[in-house]
Amino acid sequence: METIIKRTLTQLLDLFGAPYDVIGVTDEDGHYRANIETVDPGQIIGTRGGVLHALETLLQHFLWKETGDRVFFSLDVDNYRKQKDEELLERIRENITFMKENGLAEFQLRPMRPYLRRIVHLHIASHYPELTTDSTGEGRDRAVKILYK
Repeated sequence: METIIKRTLTQLLDLFGAPYDVIGVTDEDGHYRANIETVDPGQIIGTRGGVLHALETLLQHFLWKETGDRVFFSLDVDNYRKQKDEELLERIRENITFMKENGLAEFQLRPMRPYLRRIVHLHIASHYPELTTDSTGEGRDRAVKILYK
């Protein structure tokens, strides 16, 4: 699968004329992660990660068409997304501290993309046994609610 991901991503980047030096792909328990190293990350990331998200969506679609299977995959550029994920987790830790210090029964996070909601759900499930999460809302307004079990 790593070879298919790398080949398809290379074709997409070449098609768009996006500069890149290295494409690395790793398998983390069935979730594939690709990181593009480039001299011009802004061109591939776009405003607030918009181009990066679009490329990821295209790549997921192409992989599904080629393999016939749903492929769990995330795309990063010069570890931009990894840094944003770490910032998100820090905000989550701060929100949980606020929730506990103020005796709140639950805390609603801002709406976010499915990828980010998944990170929140997994982080809380693995680090806070006394808490649980629930997704609320629809479409672009879908958010995570943190609450006690």
